[in-house]
Amino acid sequence: MINAREKGKRYELKTAAMWVRHFGGEVERSGYVNKKLDDAGVDLVGTDPFNIQCKAVESSVNTHRILQNMPEDANYNVVFHKRNNAGTVVSMELDDFIELVTMLRSSRIL
Repeated sequence: MINAREKGKRYELKTAAMWVRHFGGEVERSGYVNKKLDDAGVDLVGTDPFNIQCKAVESSVNTHRILQNMPEDANYNVVFHKRNNAGTVVSMELDDFIELVTMLRSSRIL
């Protein structure tokens, strides 16, 4: 029997390690360092300019509801959703996506 809480914690730690590997910094689980952010649906701290919620579930998740409940601050809210044998997808609000692509284009990165 799989313990859903432990599976979620493992996925948060795996996502934090991936973030550090690719982007550097010091990333921790919000449940460990910031109860207020954890209660607001942010799972990882140290991922600025992103607030990250991690979901490791086989069923569909309501990303619209999750994003609506996340903080409205200077960070972009994103949901990482992992399924077994299917990888991870990342969801965010369209306006945030457009803003990021516009910034990349104006910086001539894209």
